[in-house]
Formats: sequence, structure tokens, C-alpha cells
Amino acid sequence: MRSRTVAMTVYAIAYWALVLSVLGVIVVAFLPGLSTNPDDVLPILVLVGTFTVVFALSALIATFLPSAPRRGWLWLVLAIPAVLFVLLNAPYLVYPLTHPADSLFPESLVMVVATLALVVAGVFAFREARDPARASGSRTRFVASIVGAITLGAVATGFLAGVAGVGASQLTASPTTTATLVAAETKYVTTSYSMSSSDVLGLFVENRDSISHSFDIDALDIHVQLPAKSTVAVAVKPTQAGQLEFYCAVGGHKAAGMSGTIDVS
Repeated sequence: MRSRTVAMTVYAIAYWALVLSVLGVIVVAFLPGLSTNPDDVLPILVLVGTFTVVFALSALIATFLPSAPRRGWLWLVLAIPAVLFVLLNAPYLVYPLTHPADSLFPESLVMVVATLALVVAGVFAFREARDPARASGSRTRFVASIVGAITLGAVATGFLAGVAGVGASQLTASPTTTATLVAAETKYVTTSYSMSSSDVLGLFVENRDSISHSFDIDALDIHVQLPAKSTVAVAVKPTQAGQLEFYCAVGGHKAAGMSGTIDVS
């Protein structure tokens, strides 16, 4: 019987890391909202939970199936759900990956790195299962490829974080009027404000959720991160009359109801 190679072992480890990262997302992002907003949270939780079960079964097969080393196709097929899951969630992964203070940053980073390692290990395992002679000569290349994949993931994350930080600012002018904006259950409770163009609005943005949000006004170059269970003060100083749009830049949150307007007269 063909023995498991280093690539196959790394493949199994990467899949277990993926399982743990998704479970972390469920605990941090979904379970807290299940009791307060079940109609919105439950469908997403069921979908993510289904993927998690598939990941766990794939990890078990990759770890314990005795005939796995002889089945080259297995190492490619098992990786499909993981790659599909990351691609489907790519818009939601960008924000936490570019904001290390975000509550989902560790899980998101592990998810992306584990998937990269899974793909690389899967290709090597496929080749080694079809031709066992490759196993002895490809270990160095495999290790180098895994290191390269992890390095690429880290560099890409650092680059995105740097791009996200460009232009981020909070106006520091003293407010002449104040208001409060509450973020709860991935929605802004108040979506409309009014102010004069001669005023500076001191807006206290309170995030009551267990996940991070953001407060963004593109027209004024305001991009403020809102950590979970926190309140951040933002000074809004318009440059002219008109309507300013504010929103949450986290993937999918604006569509869920995290946007509004400030009417400037």
C-alpha cells in the first residue's frame, strides 16, 4: 500500500485549519445575532454550517481514509468546496484582511492561507498518488511551494492593508453640533441627518454588534473603523451644501442596511 506523503499530511492539516477558522467565524459573527435577529442570521448560518460539515468530512477523509494515497483524483475533488467557499466570500474577506484590528482578522487570514496551502498540497498529492516515484524527489519543491504560498498570502494581505490605509482620516475640527448613530444587527438605526454647511457635526457612532463595522463618507475622505462593542467620535465638516452618503464598507453590510445620508443646507 502506498504511504502518505508530506504533501498529503499538509493537505489534511490545512483542511483542519480551515474547519477551525470557519467555526471561529460562526462563533464571532453569527451566534451572537442568532437570538436577536434570527430571521436574517439563520439562513446564512445554515449555509455556512453546511460548508463546515463538508469541510470536516473532507478533513476526515484526507486524514484517515486508508486508500486515499492511491486515489489521485481525491486530493483535487476534496479541495473544490474549500476554494468555492473562499471565492464566494471574497468580498467579505477583503475588509477584515485589510484591517488587522477587525475581530474576524485571525479567522480570515487562516482561512485564506489554509486554502492556498490546500490547493498547493492537493496538486502535489495528486501527482504523487498517480506516480509514487515523484514523492521522493518532490519534497523540496513542495516545501518551497508551501512557503511561497504562505508568503504570497502574507504579502498580499500587507499590500491590501497598506492600500486601505491610504487616505483614511478623521477630521479634527471642534464640533458645533452633535448627534448619535447606532449600529446594531448590521443596520444603522438612524439613516438620515440634517446640518448646516457652516456647522461641524460631532457624530458619536456606537457599534453594538459583536463584529466590526466601519463609518465611511467618501466625499469627505472619512474612513473610520468601528471595533465590536465600541463607540467612536467622528467630526463631519462639509465643504458645501448637498447630500452626503455614509455607509459601512465591510462587504455586504451596506446592502444589509448600513447606509444613510446627511442633508447639508
